[in-house]
Amino acid sequence: MQTCIPGLFWTRLLNWHINNERLYPWRSTKNPYHVLIAEFLLQQTNAELALTAYTEFLRLFPSILSLVHADPVDVENIIGRIGLTYRAQRLKQCAEAIVTTFDGQVPRSRNNLLTLPGVGPYIADAVLCYAFDEPTVPIDTNVIRLFSRFFGLKSNKSRPRTDKVLAENIAFLYPNPISRRENLAVLDFASLICKAKNPHCDLCPFSCLCAFTAIKTCHNN
Repeated sequence: MQTCIPGLFWTRLLNWHINNERLYPWRSTKNPYHVLIAEFLLQQTNAELALTAYTEFLRLFPSILSLVHADPVDVENIIGRIGLTYRAQRLKQCAEAIVTTFDGQVPRSRNNLLTLPGVGPYIADAVLCYAFDEPTVPIDTNVIRLFSRFFGLKSNKSRPRTDKVLAENIAFLYPNPISRRENLAVLDFASLICKAKNPHCDLCPFSCLCAFTAIKTCHNN
């Protein structure tokens, strides 16, 4: 890989993001509870679909304590509309753990976040980045797809999300220091352009540098 390519990638990606950033309420807040709820709702869920649940959820349960004391059925009713209803129980358990173990405050330590029910590496890193401005790289399937395609990164694991070496290689390609701006740009680009199916390679501002595009061109020829 040429050393100039990561720099060009980020320059073009961030320029693209200026006019294409998706605006959601959880992106305009640094309230850790709000960010945590958003990340739970966004798991394997389209952002537009999660938006309706997020708004209703915070209207009914505006604080961690209100979620702790909520009727489980009311929580399930909201989550059930967007699928993966098991998240309702995990959210309740997560809130209870925050109250009993962390005095009602969402922890800002990655290790502490990972002790919470339902919180894995992605949610922990997302909360640290978007609520606390920590220089973390939340890595999900969207991030893996974009970086695997563009930089030709590969994983020998059946579930690349569990590949720590791949995660380290991806994080290494981010600017230092990393900020929420880069993370959001990657998420938006992966969602709007570098889609899992039928990616819009014709609209990609750096397709001429992309390993995935080069492979497709070779196959077509």
